[in-house]
Amino acid sequence: MTSRQRVAVVGVMLLSLLSFSTAQNAAEATPSAQEAPTREEVLKFLDLMHSRQQMALIMDGMAAQFKQGAEEGFKKKVPNAAPEQLAKVDALFGDIFKSLPIDEMVEAIVPIYQKHLSRSDLNAATAFYSSPAGQRILKELPAISSEAMQAGGKIGQRSFAAMSDKFEKQLDELIKESTK
Repeated sequence: MTSRQRVAVVGVMLLSLLSFSTAQNAAEATPSAQEAPTREEVLKFLDLMHSRQQMALIMDGMAAQFKQGAEEGFKKKVPNAAPEQLAKVDALFGDIFKSLPIDEMVEAIVPIYQKHLSRSDLNAATAFYSSPAGQRILKELPAISSEAMQAGGKIGQRSFAAMSDKFEKQLDELIKESTK
């Protein structure tokens, strides 16, 4: 992966963390233990929201971007790369994201939902997403997410490419300083 692609990936991750952090700060006070939804209620809601499938789609999208970045980086280093060589580069990234434990990730977010949502909040959200409008949103969400990732990825690449040269120079200076 090229340094520009690393910068783009780090930038996207930082934007994701920033938006998550902003959403956390905007949340109301933590519900009491009596008001918090149970683990089973949260898992039922996450199933309704197709969370596992959404996580798998996100991982597939990230894997595709990493594979593309790796292939582009390899082509820069080996301009006349043979198709077999490119296939080997693709294979290196093919299974990286498939091995991520999605069930473990789902379990890890249960306490987050319990911390930020009351049982009545979760019941209201469940009622909405069980409605025809909510089901329509859930049906379209994978396509919306995919298109949003593509659009955001293009914007991120363009923005980070503009900053990449400056970043590379600063990184080179840091490396030179650390070797002294």
